[in-house]
Amino acid sequence: MKIQVKVNDKVLKRAEKEIRNQIKRAVHDCADDLVRASSETAPHDKGILEKSFAKEVTSTSSTVTATVDYSIKERGFNYALAMHELKYPLGPGSLAKPGGYGMSGKHYPVGNKFLTRPLEGETQTYKEYIEREIQKVLKGA
Repeated sequence: MKIQVKVNDKVLKRAEKEIRNQIKRAVHDCADDLVRASSETAPHDKGILEKSFAKEVTSTSSTVTATVDYSIKERGFNYALAMHELKYPLGPGSLAKPGGYGMSGKHYPVGNKFLTRPLEGETQTYKEYIEREIQKVLKGA
C-alpha cells in the first residue's frame, strides 16, 4: 500500500507565522504583567523607583525573550539595585503601599526582591498562559 500526502507549504508557513506572532504577544502580556506587579511591589519613597523600569521583548526564529529591569543611578550609586538586593526597614510610603498582585492572583508585599519575587512566583502562570495562547492558534480560535 502506498499513500501520497501533499502538504501545502504556504499553509504551514502561515500557521508558523501565526504561532510566532501569538507567542510574541503572549510574552509581551507576561512582561507587562511582571512590570505592573513588580512596580506595585517596589518600595515607595518619591515614586521614582516604580517608574524606572525598562521592558524589551525580542524574538529570533527560535526564541522570544522578555527583559525587565529597573535602574536609577545617582552619582554612581545604583539605587534600584540596592533597593532590590539589600534588606532595609520600609519607610512610611512603602508601608502605606498595598503591594502587587500577579496574573495568578498571588500577592507580593512591598519590599526588596520586588522584581525577583513576582517573576519566580508567576513563572508557572506565565508558562501556562503562553501555552493557552498557542492552543488558541492551533484550534483556530
